[in-house]
Amino acid sequence: MTSVAQTSVLIAGAGPTGLTLALTLRSYGVNVRLIDRLAAPATVSKALAVWSGSLEALAGLGVIDKFVASGARLDSLTFGDGRHRLGRLAVGAGIDSPYPYPLLLPQSRTEEILSERLAEVGVKVERGAELVGFAHDETGVTARIRHAGGAEEEVRTLYLVGADGARSIVRQSLGVTFEGDTEPHIYLLGDVKITGGGLDHRTIYIWWHQGGTVALFPFEEATWRIFAMRADSADAPPTLAELQAHMDRHGPPGAQLHDPTWLSAFRINERLAGRYRMGRIFLAGDAAHIHSPAGGQGMNTGIQDATNLGWKLAHALRGLGNAELLLDSYEAERRPVAREVVDGAAQKLRAAFATGMVVRLIRDLAMVVAGKLPWVQKKLQEELSETQIVYRGGPLVELGVPPRHAQRTDVGTRARDADFIDPQNGQKNRLWPRLSGPHHTLLVFEDAAAPIPLDSIAAYRGKDLALIRLDAKSDPGGQVRDRYHIGVPGWVLVRPDQVVAARGGARDLARLANYLDHVLGASATS
Repeated sequence: MTSVAQTSVLIAGAGPTGLTLALTLRSYGVNVRLIDRLAAPATVSKALAVWSGSLEALAGLGVIDKFVASGARLDSLTFGDGRHRLGRLAVGAGIDSPYPYPLLLPQSRTEEILSERLAEVGVKVERGAELVGFAHDETGVTARIRHAGGAEEEVRTLYLVGADGARSIVRQSLGVTFEGDTEPHIYLLGDVKITGGGLDHRTIYIWWHQGGTVALFPFEEATWRIFAMRADSADAPPTLAELQAHMDRHGPPGAQLHDPTWLSAFRINERLAGRYRMGRIFLAGDAAHIHSPAGGQGMNTGIQDATNLGWKLAHALRGLGNAELLLDSYEAERRPVAREVVDGAAQKLRAAFATGMVVRLIRDLAMVVAGKLPWVQKKLQEELSETQIVYRGGPLVELGVPPRHAQRTDVGTRARDADFIDPQNGQKNRLWPRLSGPHHTLLVFEDAAAPIPLDSIAAYRGKDLALIRLDAKSDPGGQVRDRYHIGVPGWVLVRPDQVVAARGGARDLARLANYLDHVLGASATS
């Protein structure tokens, strides 16, 4: 043991979750250390899709332009049986978001973009640094880090976050259960090139025939990821010939695999941590939830864990608001979301890979019908995009007084983008950039002749609370009012993670002041 260092937040695990959390904290000026036991970033591209909800979350971190420039937009899911294409479900249009499309982007590139941005704001990922133990008390955490070569360092941190994957040392050391099951089947994966078959590289293919299923996910310029299920329990990596046999028997006809870069066999776990918080220690990303790749939402759920937790940790560290209320709200909001994602991924996996003639006939009929029903496609788009997530409980949502059945822009749901006229320069602007940043945003809908008096919240206005006044001049067509379902003068408060925090009429300013007092007011704890 050589020294004792100090930091505000220590993050174990430099995958997309840990990187996003570190960036979020740095946007508030928080001192953070990010360690990872791997000597170099992983080169295999695990997750492939970045959905709209994650792009929204990343918009305030200075990386969104690189994401959009680096990724290819996914258009559709196509389903088939043998030589028959059963249906095509659009996924790249119709999403209510400033980023109404999913991006196909290898996880390795996602991590590269996030790491580059993190270096720009003064944080370098500490590679070859492994968390080997920790002790926690009411005032912080003392962690032991083993560096490459064997030297150990003791670090005292106010908060520790385990974003260290499915085998999380943080979760295991805390004794937190990882509830769930392991799928009995062995699944095969290959990153390959494909010629023939007439495949569209902006489409995911789910194909079944003769008692088996093949799933194809495009990424990079000409690479495909193929998934299949092995008939026996052997866990050796597949050969290219084995994957080609699955393609010939079950997949789109005429497709030839070649030039593999990654071949793997694996079992699928569907698990959820029993707790996300113990005192000053938190779990996020795969350390808190893992599931099948069906739907491609694992990395995205972790990214949104990070943006939810990040601003709350920053407030606690800066002495803003009720720290315990904010930090307790993380598990209350994010764990139910993960529960739904885990369950939904399991249902998609079993529907896609189920065998049997009766199942096949039902599945064929369902895909034919679904491909012809716009409302089915819209529901799928909304589910996968993660823009329709609703936080229904927890102390922070309750503070905003949510309705019993929340709809989009109600308390606990995501904010919406819209065009408005900036009164300072008369130019048309999008609302979303104003909502993406390390601050709450108060939208005030009023009549110019009778502005809503905001004296009761004047103390909160500044870098932590941005104000946008919207009257007939700044919202001439009423688009913002329509998008937020405002019929009379009132207000909507949006959190830094773009979730609606509270809303009310012109006479409900006491509710607004109460919320701001709990979230932005001076706190006695840190």
